[in-house]
Amino acid sequence: MKLYPQSVCAFAILSLCCVLITVKESNSTFVPGRCACPKTQQGVRGQLKALIVLPQSSTCHSVTVIVTLQRNNKSLCLNPEAPMAKQLIRCWNRVKQLGRDVKLCLQRSKMRGGQRQQTRQRRKGQNRKVSS
Repeated sequence: MKLYPQSVCAFAILSLCCVLITVKESNSTFVPGRCACPKTQQGVRGQLKALIVLPQSSTCHSVTVIVTLQRNNKSLCLNPEAPMAKQLIRCWNRVKQLGRDVKLCLQRSKMRGGQRQQTRQRRKGQNRKVSS
């Protein structure tokens, strides 16, 4: 069996094309252990400008929560198990399901301490049953 340089070259080009098509079709996403956020925080202070929630994927085994702060446009990653991140994920899912704007999740209540306490008392009062 004799190998001809033209057939070897054609086989190499064909193999390269197959590999490139396979990579293009898979969107080059399979890189195990590569998350967008290698380090996370429990929470952030200040007004939020943007929110991005990335679901689990083949490249990252956990949900990724990225927030951008209003004051300095700095993007930070939140721990998806932290209370703040859980609240943002719930809001993100609800907003996406209803087809609304994600900016609704970024608004924080601006109640002062006394107002919060009154709201809690009202809730407690509503939960009590009136006996007659």
